[in-house]
Amino acid sequence: MTFRAVLALFAVFFGATKLTAQDTVVMNSNDFESQVIYSARDSIFCDYKKQQIHLFGDAHLNYTDVDMRADYLLIDLGNKEVYATYTLDSLGRRVGQPIFVQGTDTVKTATLRYNFETEKAYIQEVAIKQDEFYLTMERGKRQANDEIHFVNGKFTTCNLSEPHYHFFLSRAILVPDKRIVTGPMNLWIMGVPTPLGLPFSVIPQRKERDKKHGFLMPQFTAISPYGFGLQNLGYYIPINDKLQTTLYGTIYSRGSFGLNTKTDYAVRYKFNGSFEAGYQFFRTGFPDDSKLSNVALRWNHTQDRKANPKWSFNTAINFNSNSTNKQTLNPQNTQYFNNTLNSDVNLGRTFIGTPLSMRLKASMRQNSSSGRINLNSPDFNFTATRFYPFKRKKAAVGKVRSYESIGMTYFLDATNKADFADSLLSKGEFQDIDNSFMNGAKHSTTIQWTLNLLRNTVRFTPSVTYSQKYNFQSIEKTFDPVDEVVVVDTVSQGMFSQQLTTSGSLSTNLYSYYRFIGKRNTLLRHVMTPSVSFSYIPAIQGGVGSYINTVNNTEVFYSKHERSVYSEGYTKDVGRLDFTVVNSFELKQRSDEDTLTGYKKTRIIDNFVLSTSYDIFKDSFNWGNLNMGMLINPIDVLNINITGTHSFYAWDDSTGVSNSKYAINEGQGIGRLTNFSIATGWTLTSKKSRDILQDQQQQMSTTWNPQYQNWMVMPSQIVSFEIPWKISFNHLLSYTLNSDQETFLERKYTPNHTLSMTGDVTITENWKITATTYLDAKTMKVTNANLVLYRNIHCWNLLFNWTPIGTNKSFMLTIRGNGQALSNAQLRLQKPPFFL
Repeated sequence: MTFRAVLALFAVFFGATKLTAQDTVVMNSNDFESQVIYSARDSIFCDYKKQQIHLFGDAHLNYTDVDMRADYLLIDLGNKEVYATYTLDSLGRRVGQPIFVQGTDTVKTATLRYNFETEKAYIQEVAIKQDEFYLTMERGKRQANDEIHFVNGKFTTCNLSEPHYHFFLSRAILVPDKRIVTGPMNLWIMGVPTPLGLPFSVIPQRKERDKKHGFLMPQFTAISPYGFGLQNLGYYIPINDKLQTTLYGTIYSRGSFGLNTKTDYAVRYKFNGSFEAGYQFFRTGFPDDSKLSNVALRWNHTQDRKANPKWSFNTAINFNSNSTNKQTLNPQNTQYFNNTLNSDVNLGRTFIGTPLSMRLKASMRQNSSSGRINLNSPDFNFTATRFYPFKRKKAAVGKVRSYESIGMTYFLDATNKADFADSLLSKGEFQDIDNSFMNGAKHSTTIQWTLNLLRNTVRFTPSVTYSQKYNFQSIEKTFDPVDEVVVVDTVSQGMFSQQLTTSGSLSTNLYSYYRFIGKRNTLLRHVMTPSVSFSYIPAIQGGVGSYINTVNNTEVFYSKHERSVYSEGYTKDVGRLDFTVVNSFELKQRSDEDTLTGYKKTRIIDNFVLSTSYDIFKDSFNWGNLNMGMLINPIDVLNINITGTHSFYAWDDSTGVSNSKYAINEGQGIGRLTNFSIATGWTLTSKKSRDILQDQQQQMSTTWNPQYQNWMVMPSQIVSFEIPWKISFNHLLSYTLNSDQETFLERKYTPNHTLSMTGDVTITENWKITATTYLDAKTMKVTNANLVLYRNIHCWNLLFNWTPIGTNKSFMLTIRGNGQALSNAQLRLQKPPFFL
């Protein structure tokens, strides 16, 4: 905070040569840049003998960009001093304490005396405001070099006269525009001193043009297998408007530590992204003294579509050398239940004005459940979207010929893929990883024709697709008569495969209306879209092998591409008919709320689908399952999704195995459900609250500051007291046919019934509670629960995060500053999950 402008203001009162009016003083041109204008509500008294000017009652002085108010001002020309103070009202309360304003800086004092010749000032109970900071001094003295030496100061972000909290500065020096250097300081809360403090401190003073930077306060972990430690002690560095970086460090008493850096970048209308790299070393100490380390890399890059309409480059890399999200030094691990790590790098090229495009992609899938890594490096594809080779130019367009709707597409894909155990990567066995790669290429072309029949009421769409595959690896199967097993060998022998698919479909739309009696003139509209399609695939695939099973003396055919990168099984001729019916239901009612049409439309059922198929060339099980699906979204906050699969065939009552006979012929009715599920999602909040949430998410994602970095580390700490309440329910009920023949009699279906609820409620304007609960409805037990309690203490927030149930049991108590300046000055006490 600078006082130079304040002291310059006081100097303007000296050198007055003539008082020409009661409220105006004319200064010598050599002394002042402009006129000093003053006024007072009660009176202005000039004492020429003592060379003093007294201003009483709401005294006001203005000079250039400086403005000053006090209940009493004294200008002493003889002693070359200015004195400003307050007065007392009939109840003994202070009235009109001196206030100085210049730009965004505000200074408030009890009394001030300044000597313009020595450029020294004596100040009592000064209060300074800059940005979110409030600094008060009991006594202070300004030196000739503009430094302010003061004692018994208070430093806070609370704007109350008696702040809820402050840092008490026993003695300090204010260097304008640079820093405040203090001696011993400690934290006071609600007027009560605490043992928390520092022997000294340096508080930087930020100029308006400077960018915010500084330390991100860590969280303290008291209990863990790694001892006690500090989590995510960071330093935020805003390099420029396009680049910023943050450094993090974590250390525990038993030797575990972590280092992490995160860099964000953005160039408007071109691209934006972030890069994060981290290293963690785990050491449990006595008695096991186990050691482990991992490396994590994250890179997200998004190119603006306006930057280059031809080329695109995007990345989404999330790599962990241990292939798991569960192993981390962070007790509040938000990705604990995520078993998959996905990484993708895409380079695309679009040929403007043509249907052509191509893409080069590298991807990695790490799965901690299976312990496998799937790597595509690289994958190339070339696409020609649908084009119409027989379509005439605009100049020649007259009556549209039917053949002009013949469209063609082409697709080419080449890949190099590996699937291997993640232990190979951690052990550095790269030769085994290289040996697991498989590669190949495939391409296909499709010709499709759309014909509108019977006055455009029926649509007929025939199509022909021809595809070829070439795999550089294949298999050979032989039968071992001694062990009576089939031996499979992978050989590096390239081989072609091909497929020809002919198909056609017929579809139409049927509309029916049902009118109900009543004043609202209710109308129900039912739209049915039936379709019938057929397809024929001759057995011309190629790459077919065979072996003799000597046990039953039969020849067994197989496809040599079963384990290739473009795998396929052995097939015979396929002829299939597919039947599908899509339904939707909508109500139309008279409504005064709609001023445009006078009617309100309500979707009862968005989508109700029934589909099945019949295979002509199969020896048995010709009919496929009846698939059912229904989507209901009657209002914005509620959606219901119902799915099911029904089999027409009979089954063995003891094992559940299906046979080729129809269930209705075996006295088992029309068949059985093989699976059924109903999922419901219900989100309740006001429309105003939904708008607030969207605005906050947008603002947080585009704001670069230390608070944003803290949100990235601990996103659960962002809460809005502007939203009175919101709650969402999710319900899943599913039944799947038990495929275990030994337990089928005991349990024909395997149920899954879970409920989850997430919500938050603002109890008062300063209290808010959020909760998330997962319930297994079968056992009626809560599988996971999390409770967060927020308390807004005007200038501070108290947060209690508790996970009492689940594999990630933990709690955390946090006290953090409300203002942005102290948003990372936090005190955290926590117990980590037991798995650490």
